[in-house]
Amino acid sequence: MMASSDAESLCTPALTADAMRAADRYTIDEYGLPSFTLMETAGRGCAEHIQDAYGPLENEAVVVLCGKGNNGGDGLVVARHLLIEGTRVHVVLASAPDALSDDAAHNLSLLRQLEANGTAGERLTIGTLEGLNALTEAVAPLRPCLYVDALLGTGLTSDVREPIRGLVTWVNEREVPTVALDVPTGLHSDTGAVLGVAVRADRTVTMAAPKVGLRVGEGPTRAGTVEVVDIGMPPFVLDRAAEKTGCARETTDAAVQAWWPAREDDAYKYSVGTALVIGGAPQFTGAPVMAAKAAGRSGAGYVRCAGPETIHSTLAGALTTIPTLPLPTADGNGIDPDAAPDALADAADTADALLVGPGLGRAPGTAQFVRRLVRTADTPLVLDADGLNALSGHIDELAGQRQAPWVLTPHAGEFRRLAGEEGTLTDRVRVAQTYAERWDAVCLLKGMPSVVAGPGGRTFLGSITTPALATAGTGDVLAGQCVGLMAQGVSPLNAAAAALHVGGAAAERYGATHDPRSMVATDLLDTIPRVAAERFGDGHRQN
Repeated sequence: MMASSDAESLCTPALTADAMRAADRYTIDEYGLPSFTLMETAGRGCAEHIQDAYGPLENEAVVVLCGKGNNGGDGLVVARHLLIEGTRVHVVLASAPDALSDDAAHNLSLLRQLEANGTAGERLTIGTLEGLNALTEAVAPLRPCLYVDALLGTGLTSDVREPIRGLVTWVNEREVPTVALDVPTGLHSDTGAVLGVAVRADRTVTMAAPKVGLRVGEGPTRAGTVEVVDIGMPPFVLDRAAEKTGCARETTDAAVQAWWPAREDDAYKYSVGTALVIGGAPQFTGAPVMAAKAAGRSGAGYVRCAGPETIHSTLAGALTTIPTLPLPTADGNGIDPDAAPDALADAADTADALLVGPGLGRAPGTAQFVRRLVRTADTPLVLDADGLNALSGHIDELAGQRQAPWVLTPHAGEFRRLAGEEGTLTDRVRVAQTYAERWDAVCLLKGMPSVVAGPGGRTFLGSITTPALATAGTGDVLAGQCVGLMAQGVSPLNAAAAALHVGGAAAERYGATHDPRSMVATDLLDTIPRVAAERFGDGHRQN
């Protein structure tokens, strides 16, 4: 199995605006690549992506909307390269030419030289924004097939102001596609929040690395298809930038292959991990069943499932290949917190990883049992669903008393119950990082996309999003995958990231051959083995 640090390098960095600026500065000041060269490479790469997606654009009209900063400079480079390829280009400057940044001003002068020496013929016009009515009249005769948004780019932290605000609304009303450079104007590049208004792009071509805001919040709906342009930054610079707070790495097939242990020729059931799933209540018998099966599908060699004695026959009937264990209950009070630990002791002591919570319910005795278990267990724990709810109001105290690593898997509502009034989710990556550090635990904050943060700051974003996952029970499968991988010795952080990616890949595969609206959580259990063979190797290692 590849070392965690090596496998991490297989995951694509997703950067904040500050991290991207730091990478720019290092590349310019220390690596010696001039800023003008970076802008030229970026703009040329964007133009190539545009041609690939919408071309050939010879004799077609494209309107390029340029701000005064470096994003506008990128747009001017795009305009020049499209012009050279025969496109009719209309550049709209959203500010006076003398307000442009140095590199943007240089690129404007290059365009003007093409205009002056006749190279552009009548295919280039450059104008300054003088009102939306005037702009509409100017572009109407051109019948443009495409708009390029190069107005603001990264770093915006407050609401878009006029005249850009009106221009964003205007471009959103156009009937032809819009391509945004780096990030759509008006989108917070760290959080994916819309700052008043934002361009709704059909495609975003971003520089060097994806920006976090393209992946979270409203980013996916505003950015459209996201493509990354290599602008010549050394990979180690981007890797270093990804260590900054608010940044993350996107999960990949290659990383999962490196994390997921292969089996030796002489493997046997106890050598490849023992997992114990604790869950279930009379109204929620399916959750622990799905979680236990998912643990097995993830490679754990021996899985047990413990639940209240009141549902033991149901669990035993549903889990024909998985041993079950009844836990004593107290009438109307759920699991007996005094008797259940002794009944569970042998199974817990021999397990390599525990999962607590799927379908447990919120009876007072059950919650007390969970709190006692997490305080005393010396085996790595995944806490999900009602296992998390049992910690509400107690988590800070219990985090300081526990003896084993935790993986917490809250959805938004569970997270708010754990974090209390402080638990705002405006900036999902930083929130996950903050509470992973506070609770000294891996925090898998579920959503679209889910975020996995470790207490040391290492963070992953789920790179696969599909509407097929919008169905009850997928969280139980995810938690089962986590405990199954941890039982095999995968670190809690990598297990959570790998489980997230494999589950997404399985849902994606299901949606490729079925209507995604028809998927139910048990379909993931059937699809994981297929997608594992197709995307993550055969799992066999010869001695």
